Amino acid sequence: MDPNKNTREEFTNDIVSRPIPEFASPDWKKYVQRSQVLLDKLAHHTAMAPNLHQPYMTPANSKNKVYFEWDFVGRTLSMFYALNPTLQGLTKQEKEKWQDAIGRTTFTKMLILDTTPGMLNMMTETTYPDQRGAHPDFGEEILELARHLDD
Repeated sequence: MDPNKNTREEFTNDIVSRPIPEFASPDWKKYVQRSQVLLDKLAHHTAMAPNLHQPYMTPANSKNKVYFEWDFVGRTLSMFYALNPTLQGLTKQEKEKWQDAIGRTTFTKMLILDTTPGMLNMMTETTYPDQRGAHPDFGEEILELARHLDD
């Protein structure tokens, strides 16, 4: 895919439709499947509408917390895909990448579920000052997916 031509929706569809190998370890499979579903829901959240049909490398029209999480979950999913799905014979560096990806998954859960006032809101406002006070709700479906990301 060409990040200068293909849209965020096309990138999302590509990453969430990758098949899970039969031989994948149960842990790898669990984290990848749950991340795929969450990424798809984030991509199709109404707050992503201004961004979804832009080329991937074009600065987002709305850099809200849904966009932030979509980007974060997509990058985390790419980390999982970079590893051997069996999780066998991993090098020290690959084991560290696995732990980093699990940590990012836990962090995703924390950021989505933390709503009072929310670290994600503060992070978004610090990075994108124009988002101050503009915090779309994730909705119950995304909140429920986040609750079960790492159990």
